[in-house]
Amino acid sequence: MDLHLVDVEWADREGGGLRKSVLEAVSRVSFESVFPVRQFASYRGQRHFTGWYWAAATESLVRFESWLERDRAMLLDHERRVVGLASQPFRVIWPGATRRISHTPDYFARLDDRSGLVQFLAISEPTVGCAHGCDAQ
Repeated sequence: MDLHLVDVEWADREGGGLRKSVLEAVSRVSFESVFPVRQFASYRGQRHFTGWYWAAATESLVRFESWLERDRAMLLDHERRVVGLASQPFRVIWPGATRRISHTPDYFARLDDRSGLVQFLAISEPTVGCAHGCDAQ
């Protein structure tokens, strides 16, 4: 797939609004410092548990939408190389056969060597480490 066709959308802390760029141009975005790109649903009778986890590595609260996400946040928090952590950090949008497709990863973790790790929880989807475009300056 041509990476110029893949867009990334995130909620910037400085301006507070949504920003959008092609995948190849987001390598300097500090995704560990952005707002969640979408709202967290919470309603009476829902089947999963949403909440906040206090991440010791970043001394900040991180949202989760299920016990599985909370457990993943805890694992990332206990990894010594993690220096930044954000939930629902961005939306990836790419062309499908008949419409544009999007996915919001559950977590972005910044590592101490300034590389990044993107955490997807869906087992049917590929898990992707940031081999392209996640080095912050």
